[in-house]
Amino acid sequence: MAPMEKMRGCSLMNDLKFLINNKNYSDIKIICQDDSIIYGNRAILAARSNVLDRLLFNGMKESTINEIRFPEINFNAMEIILEYLYTENFESDSISLDISIEAYHAADYFQLEILQEKIVNFVKKSLKEHHQQCDLKEKGGILAPVLLSKAVEKMSPLADNEMIKLIIEWISKTPLETIGFDNLSFQALQCLLSQTYSTQNPFVTSEYMVFRYSVIQAANNISENAISIIEKLLPNFDDLKKNNNNNNFNEECNENDYDEYFSQFEEFRLEIKEMLSIILPFIDLRRIDINILVDKIEPLQLLPTPLLLDAYRFQAREKKSLPHIRGIPLFDWNLQWDKIAKGSNLILKEYNTVVESNPGGLNTTHQNIRANNIINGEGIYEWEVIIEETCIYAWVGVCTERGLDYNIFAGQQSCAWVLGSSGKCYHNNIGSHYVSEFSSGTKIIVHLNMTERSIAFSVNGVMHPPVSTWDNLPSKLYPIVSLNSPGRIRLGPVRDWNHIQHNNRKF
Repeated sequence: MAPMEKMRGCSLMNDLKFLINNKNYSDIKIICQDDSIIYGNRAILAARSNVLDRLLFNGMKESTINEIRFPEINFNAMEIILEYLYTENFESDSISLDISIEAYHAADYFQLEILQEKIVNFVKKSLKEHHQQCDLKEKGGILAPVLLSKAVEKMSPLADNEMIKLIIEWISKTPLETIGFDNLSFQALQCLLSQTYSTQNPFVTSEYMVFRYSVIQAANNISENAISIIEKLLPNFDDLKKNNNNNNFNEECNENDYDEYFSQFEEFRLEIKEMLSIILPFIDLRRIDINILVDKIEPLQLLPTPLLLDAYRFQAREKKSLPHIRGIPLFDWNLQWDKIAKGSNLILKEYNTVVESNPGGLNTTHQNIRANNIINGEGIYEWEVIIEETCIYAWVGVCTERGLDYNIFAGQQSCAWVLGSSGKCYHNNIGSHYVSEFSSGTKIIVHLNMTERSIAFSVNGVMHPPVSTWDNLPSKLYPIVSLNSPGRIRLGPVRDWNHIQHNNRKF
């Protein structure tokens, strides 16, 4: 008996897999993109897909000839479709990120929902692995933008499906200014902005930088010189913030240089304006500082006057802009205690989400530990701290990036701001009354407003005003707690975002 004959009958999956693209046993040719051919079996294809059943057995042209054409599906994607139809198998070895969008689109066309889910999970795993290898500033790397650009070529930029949602989730965690203009197409940018405009998901790019990136992306379709001119006329947000302290938003270049840049900009202004009009409905000008709107954006004459007036009227009524970043801060993802940045008598449990003071330790004074995530962007950041076991006052708050002595009570130090279970707030050894005393089981939500550099606390569901004497916090902060034995404190994201109205919070 031949070796191949021995194998048959042992595994239905292997026997059916043997039929895939086997010309000897096929009765139909499937002609894919670029006229590539893959061979199949009518009965199996029709039995496994309603779409193919209608095409092959319902009197259509394809039911009377021995070939069927799918000019928008390439050979590799069709091979994945056939393997799944024949064997119900999906091996990650048979797919790569390069063809994942093609495969997902094909699975969507043939209404194979389970296969779509498997491909989405593959992409999710691949992006996570890439994320772990990337530098912190490249959280989405270039993979997610490239995938979204491919996806909008196959699907509408306004499409609402699990693949696009997943990719947008990853891009949202990446500052737009770190994404190369050739990696994220203009259509993909439209898709990203349209689906995050009213989001309650994490987003990290300020709205001014969203506008700036959009204008430069439009200029990218004109010339490198156009990009260079826009970069001069619309400086990055960090440079603007520096000049904001001096109330001078035009300090980046002298008047003569600015006039020269503006004169060159006029050559391609109308072209950029036309392209920009596609995505303007998905840029929220109310989130951009009014001085930036007046000094930097309005002179470019890229925006319809009614759109600018709406933003001015809103800010005139509210006396301020909305938070500078759409959505919610990225900060709450994977929030844990830092196993290195802690006092010598503190121990971590439950995947670093719980900290305890070692009851057998020699040190009986308060010690500190900070979280693993730094806070350094505009917006409102909120996290939850549960005092599972109190001690001689447990303390909750924030500290700076450097300068903290982890073995000395945080409230005595100039680089920390903490609320204690005594009900008092302490900073630089100066205390003030804030709330009533609280004990074990108390849930505290910290509300850190990095736009206004202020902090407030909710204690057991009751939100209190910002601490009046802490009105100019630093630009980079970490969550921190201070405790001694038998203290036990749990850290995590706010469990229920629904009761928090981020965009309209006034505190």
